[in-house]
Parts: sequence; structure tokens; C-alpha cells
Amino acid sequence: MKSIKNNIPKHIVEKIKALSLVKNQYAAFDLDNTLLIGDIGEAVFALLVKNKNIKNFAWNDYINLIKTDREKAYFKVIEVMDNLELMVLENTTHDIIHTDDIEIELEGYRIPIPKPNTIMQSIVTLLNASGIEVNVVSASNRVSVEIICEEYFGIPASNVFGARVDINDNKRIKIKFNEVPYGKQKVNVLKREFKDKPVFTAGDAYWDRFLLSYTTHNGIRLWTGKDGDFKKLKENYYKDLEFYQLLSE
Repeated sequence: MKSIKNNIPKHIVEKIKALSLVKNQYAAFDLDNTLLIGDIGEAVFALLVKNKNIKNFAWNDYINLIKTDREKAYFKVIEVMDNLELMVLENTTHDIIHTDDIEIELEGYRIPIPKPNTIMQSIVTLLNASGIEVNVVSASNRVSVEIICEEYFGIPASNVFGARVDINDNKRIKIKFNEVPYGKQKVNVLKREFKDKPVFTAGDAYWDRFLLSYTTHNGIRLWTGKDGDFKKLKENYYKDLEFYQLLSE
């Protein structure tokens, strides 16, 4: 356990110790660019396009859409997986996890291969050892999120809430748009699944403030995003609360 704590900032270790004094508490983390360095949803979509498993929506279409409507872009990435074989989605995710490449080259773009943030891996391990169950809420497709959370963090599928994809009797993806946890939707998921607020949350993007703001008053809010956004959030929302920045590895 001592080696696990070595790469976690000491003040966060001490705060986790204090939180662990109360039983039946939980943490809720964003995944992409929070637990991960990179974005599993984008990487999987990019590889599906590159391998011609998806032909009706290009990477450049996604980039253009995300500039004008981020939520719509996230929905579209899930929508175009309709009728995709489940095995193709699973295998594509495993290919990304196990590749030695650092990026996917596509349409003139270089999409990073996501890797685990090792400090966040240590935090997840410490939280589990302290009796604080770790959950993940992500706008990326649930299948890929479950696979990468288990592979890199040992987080079981039961603790993972990603964009909803249904599987039909022929083992193909069927899209029913009732849940893509983005922004306020992350909080809606937690309200449905848990009767209490999380004691520890983490995010990287300004729209993760809804998740961070749902933390218990004396809980921990962790920021893995841009320094400028951290300062803005600290000043406007969390001036007198436990809000910490985790510097990039």
C-alpha cells in the first residue's frame, strides 16, 4: 500500500483517510482525460471508421459537428454504431488497449491512443482499499467503457455507466437514445443509481462541473483538465471547498 501512495499527492491521501472513516460511501469519476490520458470513445470511433466498419460518418464530420454542438456529436458517434456487430466493437476496443501505437492516423488527423493515468490508477486502488467504491460515468459507449475500466482499473461492469447501447438477439448493437451521460446527465445517472451523493468526484472538462458540484460538501473534487479552467472553477464554484488539481503526468 505504501508504494501505491507514493505517486498520489499527500494531501489527497490524507483526505481519503478521513473519508474512509464513514462506511458505504462512493466515488464517481469521469473517464476520458480523467482516469485515462486520452478518449476511448473517440479512439474506438476513429478505428471503426479507419477499418470501414462505419462508413456513413467520417472523422472529419465528427470534428466539424463537435465544434458546433458537442452533445450532438457524442450522440452521433453512438448512433452510427447501430447494427454493428457486438464482437466488432469489443475487438476494436481490445485492439486499442493492446496496441503499441500511440495514435491512429485518419483523414489527416492523429487521434491519441488512450492510456491509463497512473496516478488515477493509484487513487482508485487506494479508494477501494479504503472501502470507497469507485464508479465511472462516461459519455463514451458503454461496451468500450466497461472493457477499459476493467482492464486498466479493475472496475467491474456493475460500476460503469456509459452511453447506452442495447444488444439484439443477433449480437448486434441497437441504439435506443435514452442515455448518453454528458454534462448534467452524469448527475441524473447518479441520482438514479445511488441515494446519496459521492464523496469523491473527478473530471477534466468545464461541463464536468455538474458532476463536481454534486459531491458531498466535505468531499473531494479533483481536476485533471486545463489550468485555466481549474482557476475559473475554483473562483466561481469551489473557492472554499476541497477542490484540487492533478497535474499532468
